[in-house]
Parts: sequence; structure tokens; C-alpha cells
Amino acid sequence: MAERWHNRHGGTAIEVPIGVIAALSLIREKDPNGPDLKTQILVQDGPQLIEMLREIWSAHWMHRPDLIERARILHEWLNDEVDEYRIQAVHAVAETALKRGLFDLTAHEDPFLRSATDVLSPVMMCLRSHGARQGLGEYHTPAPVADAMADILAAGQVMDMSLAIDDPRTGEHIHDPCAGSGGLLRSAAQHLRERGHDPADFQWSMVDFDPIAAACCAVNAMVWELGPRVTVACADTLANPNAVADAMKEARAVFEHRDEVVGKARIIAALRQAEQLMEQALSPAA
Repeated sequence: MAERWHNRHGGTAIEVPIGVIAALSLIREKDPNGPDLKTQILVQDGPQLIEMLREIWSAHWMHRPDLIERARILHEWLNDEVDEYRIQAVHAVAETALKRGLFDLTAHEDPFLRSATDVLSPVMMCLRSHGARQGLGEYHTPAPVADAMADILAAGQVMDMSLAIDDPRTGEHIHDPCAGSGGLLRSAAQHLRERGHDPADFQWSMVDFDPIAAACCAVNAMVWELGPRVTVACADTLANPNAVADAMKEARAVFEHRDEVVGKARIIAALRQAEQLMEQALSPAA
């Protein structure tokens, strides 16, 4: 995928191809026997694909504006006019991801199957140069290792994720202060499901100082269905021990903004409907 992006002269903005994969990972296969989603997307031309990506982010903003705002770096490029070179590179990335089985990993209706892996972590790693990863101190925990660490938790040993998942209690707070793209919390959520619990019954928080990693955490929280009580902060945990509380405050403000926007839209829609009814009532045909 990285090769296709660079061969198409996509540029150095790796948040663009990561954002493409992130948006596609939010799509669900509602009916396995219905039209093939992969084929439907692959036959779209570049401008159609760009419009589809915009619609995906907008639709999820209505449901989780806090997480979409945290993921802003992955989709804000769609707010501008996208030139032909970037459209071609975006189309190449989407085509490669879909042909290599992205939907086999992320499009399941069942959140347990959808949470079997973290697709965004290797995408970040393959798009970033070795030097950039070293500079960020970015070393993502492989999924098998994360699962093994969750097994240790299940045995009752103590870890920073602060959850004894051998005896979990509804409402417990599960936290990762150096989350990367959230791989350790994915493993914790899977172990909860295996024990008959719903991750949505717990509180989750994750912090990473890299904006792209934090954005991937936000997307993954939706892909893995961690539930309504998820907070993602972009901060240095050591420098700001109140990062999660600050992120919660930001999230409340984003929800208030969403409610205000939706409220105004409903008023406008109601006024337009009233105008149409009035015009019908006053028309000669009436």
C-alpha cells in the first residue's frame, strides 16, 4: 500500500492514506448475501470515492463527534479541493486495501470478529520512515504480544491498563497512558467479550502524544465498539497527568456543538416544510 501511495506521487502527508484506510474500516457489511461492497467501491471513479469518504466521516460525526474530532488529522484534507494527483493516489490506496482483504477484517457486523486485529497500526508503521518512528519513539505492540499481555491480566497480575479481567466489574476504568493505536485495549476488550462481558459497560481512556496515533485510537474505538464511555487524548502523559480529564472536557464541548448544529438544522427543515405547506395551500390548484 505504501508503495502504491508513493508511486502515485501521493506526497509526504501520510495522514491521507491512513485516513482512507480508517474511513473504509468504518464501513459495515450489513447483509453478507447482499451486493458486494468491495465491488461497489472499486467501480467508483476518483471523485466519487472522495465524496464517499466525506460522507463516511460526516455520518460518524453525527454519532460520535468527539472521536471524529480527535481523528480530524485523518480527514481534514477532505475539506479542501482534492487535486487530481492526490485523487489518483487515494484511489490506488483504497483499491490496494480492498483487494488485499480489508473488509475481511473490518466489515463484520459482529464486533468480536471486527476486533480480531488492529489494521491501522501496521498501516502507520509501513508509511512512516524508520527515522520518523525512532524520533517519535513509536514501537507498536504486535497483536499476539498484546493478547499475551491480556492473558497475564486474566491471571490476575497487575498492569498499567488497570483492569483485573479475571474478575471484571461493570463500570471499571481501563486506561492506557501510551496507547499507540490502542492495541492493548483491543486485546482487553476481546478478553472481556470472551468472558461474556460487553466492553460498552466499561470506561475506556487512551493517551498518545502523536496526533496520528491518537486519531487511529479514536477510529479504532468505533471499529471495536468500545462503547459510549471512551476518551482519547492527544498529549504527553508525563507532562500532563490531567490529559484524560482535559479530553473529557473537550469532548463535552464537541457534543454540545453537535447538538447545536443538529438543532438548527431541524429548525431550518421545519421552516422549509412549513413554507412548502403554505405555498401548496395558497396555490390556485389547491
